[in-house]
Amino acid sequence: MRYHTFAKLIAWIFPTKEDRKKFCQFCKNIDVRIRDRKNTQKAHQRYAKLLPKLQKEYHKRKLRVCFLCDDNAKWSYQSLFRAFEENEHFEPLVLVSISTELLEKKYAYLNYKQKLEDNYAFFASRGMNVAYAYDSKKDKYIDLETFRPDIIFYAEPWALKSKHAPYNTAKFALSCHSSYGASITTGTYEFTLPFYRQLWRYFLDNPYIRPSYIQRGFIDENIPVGGAMKTDAYLRPISGNVWKTDGKKRIIWAPHHSFSRKSLLKFGTFDWNYAYFYEYAKNHPEYEFVLKPHPVLYKSIINNKLMTIEEMEGYFNAWRALPNAQVIEGGDYFDLFRTSDLLVTDCCSFLCEYLPTEKPVVHLISKYSTGYNEFGKRVIEGYYPVHNLQELEERLDDILIYERDELKSKRQEIIKELEFGTVSVADRVVNHIIKCLEGQDK
Repeated sequence: MRYHTFAKLIAWIFPTKEDRKKFCQFCKNIDVRIRDRKNTQKAHQRYAKLLPKLQKEYHKRKLRVCFLCDDNAKWSYQSLFRAFEENEHFEPLVLVSISTELLEKKYAYLNYKQKLEDNYAFFASRGMNVAYAYDSKKDKYIDLETFRPDIIFYAEPWALKSKHAPYNTAKFALSCHSSYGASITTGTYEFTLPFYRQLWRYFLDNPYIRPSYIQRGFIDENIPVGGAMKTDAYLRPISGNVWKTDGKKRIIWAPHHSFSRKSLLKFGTFDWNYAYFYEYAKNHPEYEFVLKPHPVLYKSIINNKLMTIEEMEGYFNAWRALPNAQVIEGGDYFDLFRTSDLLVTDCCSFLCEYLPTEKPVVHLISKYSTGYNEFGKRVIEGYYPVHNLQELEERLDDILIYERDELKSKRQEIIKELEFGTVSVADRVVNHIIKCLEGQDK
């Protein structure tokens, strides 16, 4: 008998409805933990049987590496896809899907079918092998075994269909993940989400956080350090320019979604500065602006009742209508970074990803923020913190008008120390997998 079922039988002993509800939820959580523990054990048992089979196949045929992605704005594997593509032993394939959240009625305004098509077009336009892992005509998820994967890289851990989750795909593929963001916060979700424990390999983006995983019972060999995958973009030449003008200073404003006090990280500041930034862009035609919203920002605005759907659409359309501004979404933004002059953000991953540009960052800080870990504190040492609109105005003047940037040498020091944008993370990951397939990982 499950704990949750048992709880329903004896919940009557509690005097109030609220107490009974809490007791039932407590027992349900126990069931979930037991289930997750069993699924994790089962996944690693399956990996132990699968790896020897793939080691035998490695020199006989190309192994298929599938990348599961439901939002190209979080796509971090471009260099890894190309590295596998250039290796004679592998055959990479992108599988586009959708988040299970988008099937909920409350997110109908986001049009999940159009999002699926846009994701497919994103990869197809880059000449990449891509297929649908969701059938929009039948409204059903396609079993990943259909695509005969040997290795699966998950773009993100959130809202996965159960048949796509690692504990199920472990029957036929080695599951891997490298964060699309950056592990610079004190948030604990990566230690607690079952997804991470059920992976065959979780390639960490920095060595500072590794001891924390070991302390929480992660298996040493399952969490190698790869590096910040997205920063591989700095190893290739700039290939495009999305800006409208030449000669103007170029500013990116990239707001995070976590402005609600109920959110996990509480990094977001959009609620107290969104009106300011629009007016600033409108009143400064001498500069050019790009609004680069976090892909979850739209849902956060509506869920937290900051605006209605009509007000939100009006706000972003007003930005698009400015002659000196654009709203840019999607996951291929490093040329945008490299051709800009300033980033203004509260988004944790961008704090790492923008660093190799050596350009200044105005770091918007929420007073409710959960804070940064050791790695994060090192990254932000070279940035300019602001906590309110007055500080923001003063800092923008300092950088844009008076061209003060006293922390540039500090950023260069940090870049050199962390090897951001100077070493191929994709090569590290591919080499690690090859060693495993050749039996040299020990």
